[in-house]
Amino acid sequence: MEQISFFLERFKTLGLDSSLLKQVFIDTVRKNLNVTLLKEDVQVRDGVVSVKAHPALKSELRIKRKDILEELSGILGPTKIINVR
Repeated sequence: MEQISFFLERFKTLGLDSSLLKQVFIDTVRKNLNVTLLKEDVQVRDGVVSVKAHPALKSELRIKRKDILEELSGILGPTKIINVR
């Protein structure tokens, strides 16, 4: 017999809009890199986050990509954000 949490799992992130995804990403980057991004500099499209930033910051994001994606999948679910550019 399945637990009820199994059936309710798909409703966990239902209805998340782009603004909320951006805010969760910004908070995760702040936690991992001690850098505050602006919402205007972050775009989410088809599970890919694009960041407008200085090349040094983009390099740091690439280095920490795995940690950031793991934390985001724990918060949002495994299929909401799949890559960072």
